[in-house]
Amino acid sequence: MKKTTLLKILIGLVSVLIILVSLSFINSRPSDNYSEKVGEIDVEKYTDSIASSKQNEDLENLTIKNREIRNNWNTYFKVNYNKFNYYEIGGIENLQISFTNDSDYVIDNAYVDVCYVIDNGSCYKTESLLFKHVAPHSIVIQDAPNSSRGTSIRLEFSQIYSDKLNFLYGQSIVGTRSSIDPYFSKD
Repeated sequence: MKKTTLLKILIGLVSVLIILVSLSFINSRPSDNYSEKVGEIDVEKYTDSIASSKQNEDLENLTIKNREIRNNWNTYFKVNYNKFNYYEIGGIENLQISFTNDSDYVIDNAYVDVCYVIDNGSCYKTESLLFKHVAPHSIVIQDAPNSSRGTSIRLEFSQIYSDKLNFLYGQSIVGTRSSIDPYFSKD
């Protein structure tokens, strides 16, 4: 009788010990799902707020830079002419027009009006040249038509458009434009 009682007590103690060890193991470590979920949420929120703040700052700086280019476009986009042949009785030959793009953006279209000026200072005729897809920081040269009259040349931009810069300049552009950014165009 003593043996069976002793054996029962021993089995009971071992069972209680197993239960206590199991409970202490379960309570000492949170479930994997809980820790992963908490970790993901905290890290994602922190990362997103940093990335979002950095992206917003970069976007704002880019917007300011682009507005500065648009508002000072004549320092980034220039047009010039070469030494052409001029005849005393009038006439211009071998005229070349160069378009300079000193911006970081492609200029999709730039229309340049070439005025052939006669002795009295008026424009004998005007020819329009189209410069297409002018790469950033580059110069493109085009031949202008010869003229039977004219003693000098006058050049003017009639339109400049860049999709990536959201820029549109034109002598005949009509519409509501912001005084802060008058050449902004989202066409």
